[in-house]
Amino acid sequence: MRIDYSSLLTKAWNITWKFKMLWFFGFLAALGGAGWQGSGNGGPPNFQFNNNINFSDSRRGDYPQGDYPRGDVPREWQPAFDQLAKIDLNTWITIAVVVVCSLLLLGLALWLLSIVGRGGLIGGIIAADTGGKASFREAWDIGVHNFLRLFLIRFIGVIVTLLIGIVLFLPMMFIGILTCGLGFIPMIFVSFIIGIIVAVWFAYMDYAVVVEKLGVGDAIGRAWSVMRDNIGPVAILCLILFAVTLGVGLGLLILFAPSGVMIFLSMLPLITGSGALNSGLLVAGIVLLALFIIASWIVQAVMTVWETAVMVLAYREFIQRSPLPVIPADAQPQIPA
Repeated sequence: MRIDYSSLLTKAWNITWKFKMLWFFGFLAALGGAGWQGSGNGGPPNFQFNNNINFSDSRRGDYPQGDYPRGDVPREWQPAFDQLAKIDLNTWITIAVVVVCSLLLLGLALWLLSIVGRGGLIGGIIAADTGGKASFREAWDIGVHNFLRLFLIRFIGVIVTLLIGIVLFLPMMFIGILTCGLGFIPMIFVSFIIGIIVAVWFAYMDYAVVVEKLGVGDAIGRAWSVMRDNIGPVAILCLILFAVTLGVGLGLLILFAPSGVMIFLSMLPLITGSGALNSGLLVAGIVLLALFIIASWIVQAVMTVWETAVMVLAYREFIQRSPLPVIPADAQPQIPA
């Protein structure tokens, strides 16, 4: 099957740019999908606060403002550190447990929202492509309506991923040991290819559920047959999307560089013991980092909408060539009066 890739990519971008409300659903959908470390003295990180930082050091007054012994904190931070030093271990454990539980609940809530966002994004793209218009309410209703089926697909995905991991792990370890580690390279490549195939398969299950309104069981077989019958175009689309995503990722990395460099340089004197923390440079770096994070969220949302639009539009072309069989009217079961 031949596809006009240029027209497909352009059409997907036009939908992405025209219907900016889809960016919200792209942001939600991306939630279902992402520290740095520093060391001093040329070795691994070894932060011995009990040796290097003395929160109650009375000699601090012997140093002029901004000039502190190795490992000490700036004077304006001293009251805060003194208060932290008074907190007992049990309180810290309680705080840690509460924070971890809160983060787990937040992560679960965001993951569930990402499922609604995924369904709404697919539905909004279909509406935009079919009727030339798409509303937030319509897309949201589609996401909520298909939530359970999309959730079940992800539940099945977890099971399939675990099974594939178990099946591949033992041969990978066996071959790797027999070949003194060289066998890991082809096995990792094979695992990567299998991972892409499984990811596309489950993405097509989403499309089958939302686009063709199939149940989960029917969507599994339908997604596999559509992907199998169009393996060439699907592979080309995956390569195109991978190349574009890689380019955008490198661009974001370049945008991150100024904030990362500023934060590192602000802490470098403190790490090496040659001076104090440069608070002004640190604040500027943090501000740039915050702006970068916001920009990266927007870019990720836009990219999610565009990539999904590319795949959904391609899927619609595929199923036009191989539509679902129509059940004759006389073959349908009669409901007794």
